[in-house]
Amino acid sequence: KTGTVEIQKTDVSTGTPLPDTGIEILDQKKESAFKLTYADEGYLYICVGYGKQESGGYSVTVNELYETDNAIYVNTNLLGPKAGSSPGTSPSYPYIVLKIEFRDKTVVFD
Repeated sequence: KTGTVEIQKTDVSTGTPLPDTGIEILDQKKESAFKLTYADEGYLYICVGYGKQESGGYSVTVNELYETDNAIYVNTNLLGPKAGSSPGTSPSYPYIVLKIEFRDKTVVFD
């Protein structure tokens, strides 16, 4: 490891939304699990989706995000609805998008 990678945190409801390209990509991919990256305006977006889930209440956590001399490594996990919660019956499409400064390196999904 050469260090950790700083994530640019953005709340889509109050901050800068994803570029149009990212929104289109996520909308096309959301039904199935996906792992992808794309670059836009000096940033690298690392996207991990877990496909269609039968209810809401899911969340995605980042277990690791670090950089080596030749790659960026990311490891995420899908968490189910909390015990005792009422997640509803509508399907959900949990995903996470990590926005970092652009680096010309391979992203390895662990």
